Amino acid sequence: MMKQNPPNLPELLAPAGSEESLAAALAAGADAVYFGGKAFSNRMRARNFTDDSLKSAIALIHDAGAKAYITVNTRVRDRETDEALALCETILGGTEPCDAVICADFGLAARIRSLYPHAVLHASTQTSCSSPSDCAELAKLGFSRLVIPRELSADEIRTLCRETDMEIEMFLHGAHCVSLSGQCLLSYFIGNRSGNRGECAQPCRLPWQTADGQTGYPLSLADMCLAGQMRDVIRSGVCSLKIEGRLKTPSYVYGVTKILRTLLDEDRNADEKEIRALAGFFTRGFTDGYFTHRYTSMTGTKASEKNTVVPTEIIRAALNDRVRLEKDKKKRAEEEAKRPLTGHFVLCADNPMTFTLSDGSVSVTAEGDVPSMAAGKPIDSASAAKNLTKFGATAFVLPASSLVCDIGDGLWVPVSSLNDLRRRALQLLETALAEKTADHAPPAGTDLPSVGNHLFAKRAPSPSPAQRTAEFLDLSALEAASEKERSAVFSAFARIYVPWTDAAALKAMMRQSSCEAAAVLPPLDPSSSRIGKILSRLKESGITRVLCHTPGQAADVIGKGMTADISFRANIVSEAAANYYDSLGCASVFASPELPAPAVCAMGLAACVYGKLPAMTLSRCVICQNAQGKAVCPKGNISGRTDVFSAKEHRCRRILTDRTGAQFAVFGQPDCENILTNAVPVWMGDRMDSLSGASVHHFFFTDESAADVLAVLGRYDRGEKSEGRRLG
Repeated sequence: MMKQNPPNLPELLAPAGSEESLAAALAAGADAVYFGGKAFSNRMRARNFTDDSLKSAIALIHDAGAKAYITVNTRVRDRETDEALALCETILGGTEPCDAVICADFGLAARIRSLYPHAVLHASTQTSCSSPSDCAELAKLGFSRLVIPRELSADEIRTLCRETDMEIEMFLHGAHCVSLSGQCLLSYFIGNRSGNRGECAQPCRLPWQTADGQTGYPLSLADMCLAGQMRDVIRSGVCSLKIEGRLKTPSYVYGVTKILRTLLDEDRNADEKEIRALAGFFTRGFTDGYFTHRYTSMTGTKASEKNTVVPTEIIRAALNDRVRLEKDKKKRAEEEAKRPLTGHFVLCADNPMTFTLSDGSVSVTAEGDVPSMAAGKPIDSASAAKNLTKFGATAFVLPASSLVCDIGDGLWVPVSSLNDLRRRALQLLETALAEKTADHAPPAGTDLPSVGNHLFAKRAPSPSPAQRTAEFLDLSALEAASEKERSAVFSAFARIYVPWTDAAALKAMMRQSSCEAAAVLPPLDPSSSRIGKILSRLKESGITRVLCHTPGQAADVIGKGMTADISFRANIVSEAAANYYDSLGCASVFASPELPAPAVCAMGLAACVYGKLPAMTLSRCVICQNAQGKAVCPKGNISGRTDVFSAKEHRCRRILTDRTGAQFAVFGQPDCENILTNAVPVWMGDRMDSLSGASVHHFFFTDESAADVLAVLGRYDRGEKSEGRRLG
């Protein structure tokens, strides 16, 4: 059977953490390269690029015929905005701007769009966006591409590509973050090094001890490798295939990019030899677990340091060849793209000579000098054409065969007069064409959404006393409580959030309580139909308020006539980002736990004032793993995130202990996601006066009993001190 031709190939996008790695990416055949500056890049431990080297890097990439994507993908606080925009001026304001900016902060994205209306924006995987609804909201903000989470399966990726017009970029190869990107606070909680600000210390890669005394690496994932599924990847509908590795060596970048380039061009899957070659450049072991829903064995520890090295001379020679070939290609293309003209030259005695040029739609005529009688050899058609067809580096070409010359006998004009006549005729033609184009041009900016000034409005502290709200990771504490304890808990809060699967049961418990029952959506759900089904069930049970995590979720909730709040998982740290969610219609906007209390209050945001907050959202279950990283679900689930409507109930728990003896609890969710919570709670009981101006004081409960909840509230009311983290 004849082999089916592949669809349009997606681009191959390679990383560059240094100038040497940039050269390697281009030498190996990358269609595009992504890299960052010295600030606001989510890989701050890479060498990265200075302002001057950013400009030269963009020029080199364009010389090689590739595209340059710059990462400005950390969360940016208000006091950092000017510095971030100065970086954007470097990469967008010059004569050779980058091809796209990869951005995670919606406030910064809005400012970029306001200053550079035609800048191309790609939404970072740090946004945690994954659904068609997310794509629709991102497009309104000016994004043209979404980098999807690594956690999506092949089926989910294909469905997303079918259901949205937005460009979709996926990771193809490289390291996995064990947590959903944008949902990890572990490095910040343990050592004040924020993964959301490019400073991750990777504590997940270290050994952890389980309750039975075994030590292993349950949070260290093997590296992604989809080279063996390349044909399925190509046909998924994505536009870009991304290689992780801004902290990797030039040899890794060159070797991996070159192998994947070959597979992409030849439309085939990797063979065993090529997989071994990929492993030789670096690996913690390979897995395709998320793509194929094979979650049971995804653990991988640090690889051998003996990795394949590619000589620098090979990389440089390949890069020079590519740049030379690209220059030749551009030169040929420029010649082929030149607009063909026809010409008519008239030279007769006693009259100014004329030269008429036409491109088929516009015709112009220039007049020149009056000829004299020739003292020597008179001008003829060949000598006139020699000068009148010299259009050099312009966008036009006049073949000698397209020039008609009417020349009287015995006449002569100097060469300088012919050249001047040609220049003036060309100037007339360019002016006429420009006027014609202006008459038919669409209004400037009509192809892009506008950014309203309201996103940059100054925020103020909340004028009303803060509401007290609570969130329970599940209903266990309230289910085990006495009626009296439940009543006391309900009386203490204006609103209580629980996972959406528990919301109907919470509503039934409350009966006549004035406390409002609210639901929490899953942190990751790429299916709009599933979210719609969830929201319909909530409305049927009388739940009308929902805690969301992404713009698309908020839009879906509001579209159902329900009230949306945006959670701290959205990592809001600036006024413009908070205003963006206000503009969507969100009732409460929760600040990032990394934002200091004074900034939270100055913006009137909701503050998480207590609780062992989620440090990670895991799509692969680590609760039922053994020391070797194998996972077998005792309930028969697939040991990772699944459709909650088909999953068998599985809410197991586990304690992981780090090297310092700190204990982190892991909670299984109904869809088999895991939530790893911090070892110590946020505690602001003795500093509540510093939170005056916050709109909400939010308490997050994990394994506390109802009695514990009431005790915590009593201690807060008394302003007691306790061990725990402070905000920001």
